[in-house]
Amino acid sequence: MTEVKETPNFTNGIYSYDVHTYWNKTSPSEKKFSIELREKLINDFKDDIEKGLIRVHKFWEEPIGPHPIVMWEVDFKTPEIFVKLVPWFQINHGKLSVLIHPRTDDGDLLDHTDYALWLGHKQRLLTEKLK
Repeated sequence: MTEVKETPNFTNGIYSYDVHTYWNKTSPSEKKFSIELREKLINDFKDDIEKGLIRVHKFWEEPIGPHPIVMWEVDFKTPEIFVKLVPWFQINHGKLSVLIHPRTDDGDLLDHTDYALWLGHKQRLLTEKLK
């Protein structure tokens, strides 16, 4: 059986974007802000989430994968959401670090590093966990 590939939704072979919002688990105020930011996003983008245009993932209490500290994630697949969601994060992220990276056929390492955008302080990813 032949694998059917998705058609990239953006230029340059980008299929979708992930947004990782990091918070320091030793800071109660940062955790509170991060929880409130996630709730604000869910409220502000309720219609797009219900339509499946934005997926909001769980609130991680321990670091996972290449992420050096705890975070929560959002992903989306259309330029129309990009132009709404990225400016929203620019204005609302406060002092939290936010990684915005594409999903391409070039692999996780390039997607999370060379192709990445950062808001706030750039976190040093555990790149050995990326292939």
